[in-house]
Amino acid sequence: MDESFILSEFDRLVNSGTVIYNGNQEMFEHTDGELKFQFLLTSALAKKPTIQLNPSAANGIDELDQKREGSDISTHGFEIGEINTSHFLVANKFSWARPHLMLLTSDGYQRQYESLNLDDIKSVWSLLSALDTDYVAFYNCGQDGGCSRLHKHLQLIPTPPNHFASFLDSKDGEPPPVPFEWFYRRLNPNDSTPERLLEIYNHLLEQSTKKGKGLSENFGTAPPNAACPHNLILTKRWMVVLPRQRAAINKEAGVNAIGMLGYIVVATRKEVDNWIRLGLTDSLRELGVPKQEQAL
Repeated sequence: MDESFILSEFDRLVNSGTVIYNGNQEMFEHTDGELKFQFLLTSALAKKPTIQLNPSAANGIDELDQKREGSDISTHGFEIGEINTSHFLVANKFSWARPHLMLLTSDGYQRQYESLNLDDIKSVWSLLSALDTDYVAFYNCGQDGGCSRLHKHLQLIPTPPNHFASFLDSKDGEPPPVPFEWFYRRLNPNDSTPERLLEIYNHLLEQSTKKGKGLSENFGTAPPNAACPHNLILTKRWMVVLPRQRAAINKEAGVNAIGMLGYIVVATRKEVDNWIRLGLTDSLRELGVPKQEQAL
């Protein structure tokens, strides 16, 4: 599946009114301490509900729409095509990028609180490798990781510029002083197999779990097979995994994986003002796992 086909299908869905996307977007920058944040203001999110406290709660998709068995996501009319037998690609109904994609498991009983497996990595890596433009894939694992639906899925967008992890694109880049724990790996040619990528992911997740286990708001209520709430962010050049404690400060101030990199998508300027009032660096510290100061 090549990028030109994906873009043509995405545009078709936008033009038909099935997918909500507005290319007339505004970008605001705000510096808080040593960190520079970006706000993407798009009307496409104006009708999307705010952060839900229950990941099975409605997110704007009619509950009567057709769903795959076991799924709580209605993809009928949004599907672009199968990636392989284990995953299929759809357009996000409320898109803030062109395109904004969701990669779902064909098995609707796989859950968003589970860690990624080899089939997940194979599917997302084959898609990233086939795209001509630089894309980033991300996974919001668990309710406190920012998920709003239970059916297991990753998301993909063209990689936004100048986020916290951009330093990984340079061999000698230095990490910014983010206030939360995060773990990352620059990828080399020997890391370009799904099996090796899964090893790296599991290693970074193990480090994240040591920092975040038991700290999330919903600790004790998660299913026995639930992974530590975390975010994965993956490009063809690097991987980041970070543990999460909370999905949101309040119903108007929540972030997914990309938001934890300082790239926050909002529907109104009021939301921007709300974030600034709350304190951006302090808020991300609360949403992630606070980084411990090194003893002198």
